[in-house]
Amino acid sequence: MKFNISQLTIAATALLAAVSAVPEAKSADLTLDGYGSYNLGDFDRYYPGGTRQGGRYRNLGADYYRSAEIEIDAVQNHSSYRSGALSFELWAMPYYGATSGSVLMTNSLRYLKAGRFFNGVYCRGTAISLDEQAFPELDLWEYTSSGWSFRDALTFADEEWL
Repeated sequence: MKFNISQLTIAATALLAAVSAVPEAKSADLTLDGYGSYNLGDFDRYYPGGTRQGGRYRNLGADYYRSAEIEIDAVQNHSSYRSGALSFELWAMPYYGATSGSVLMTNSLRYLKAGRFFNGVYCRGTAISLDEQAFPELDLWEYTSSGWSFRDALTFADEEWL
């Protein structure tokens, strides 16, 4: 059997083209629009097993919790394709403009069709009681084939007792 360099080159080129043609995971262009708000109850209660959450985290662990409500005017999908599952979250940031902090509450939202929006998103549940000053932030995360990806945030400018 003769070894043919041109056949080997063609096969290698075809393999390289097939590997580089694997599509990347698409993620939707999602934004939090309008005004947002949060409301934390006064009553704290210790839950040794945590409390049930929706969204990215099903349980934030043992801690003191209190009732919480989070709200945003709209969640908009600016893409031409459907989003993945969404997680709408309340965070406590150590300073204004911080990129990481503590998750206080998560709540799930279903996928959002292309070019559509959710109007008046309101979630009620329980949030971890930090008992310290922090900057509240509402975050939006999307589940893609690569896992959970950050999409948008609304940070409140005033430090609050969380």
